[in-house]
Amino acid sequence: MVDPEYDVLDDEFVYKSATEAFEASQGTFRDLGTTPLADQLGLKPEQTNGHWCSRCEGIWFGYTLEAECPVCGNRDG
Repeated sequence: MVDPEYDVLDDEFVYKSATEAFEASQGTFRDLGTTPLADQLGLKPEQTNGHWCSRCEGIWFGYTLEAECPVCGNRDG
């Protein structure tokens, strides 16, 4: 059953952002995993947001408002 409150546009934005980050890295990026907060909250993968870390050249997944790469601590994207 489809949730009527579900906004597909949010998923499209995340997908496009991750795709652009992938293309910008010339096809080489790392999966940096999930943040401790996302794990602590018990978020499912589809409930996390992907964030690009230019320092690690990877994508990490976490709660929407998180801004710090769990690998290197970068907060500048």
